[in-house]
Amino acid sequence: MKVNSARVKQLRAHKHWSQEELATACGVNLRTIQRIENQGTGSLESVKALAAVFGISANELLVPTVQQKNAQLEVVKTCLLRYADFAGTAGRSEYWWFFLFACLVTTMGAVIHHVLGGVVFLAVVLPLLAVGTRRLRDASHSGWWQLLFLVPFGFVVVFWLLAEQGRRAGPGFKPA
Repeated sequence: MKVNSARVKQLRAHKHWSQEELATACGVNLRTIQRIENQGTGSLESVKALAAVFGISANELLVPTVQQKNAQLEVVKTCLLRYADFAGTAGRSEYWWFFLFACLVTTMGAVIHHVLGGVVFLAVVLPLLAVGTRRLRDASHSGWWQLLFLVPFGFVVVFWLLAEQGRRAGPGFKPA
């Protein structure tokens, strides 16, 4: 988690505590306090312990997150930039936002002119296959499952696999 290190230092200085005294009061390691104050990163448990010692809410110690009004556009931009990257993984939201984008722009192109719709489809099919492969890999499946799109009603199976919870979000996931 991103912690407001300046706020932690300010609260610690207000109590006239050293980092060691704060670590003892929180019941965390001294290195944890040093990492929080120097790098601004810490676990949820550490933030809760700090908040309890300072008598404030844990949210007051976190760096305010910038609300991305264009988060979906960033996902689309990322998928377009990684148009031929079949390695790695992609989350559910990344795939489905890009899928929605591909459907919308292809439909708009087809409404304008049927040739334009075909050109737009050709432009988004490779990035869609790439993000689909990464998504299936995250759900512990092979990217080759996308070949079922070529079979009548095969899309139902592929969409089912794409909608499964990924390894990153599961209870057993441990980040590298």
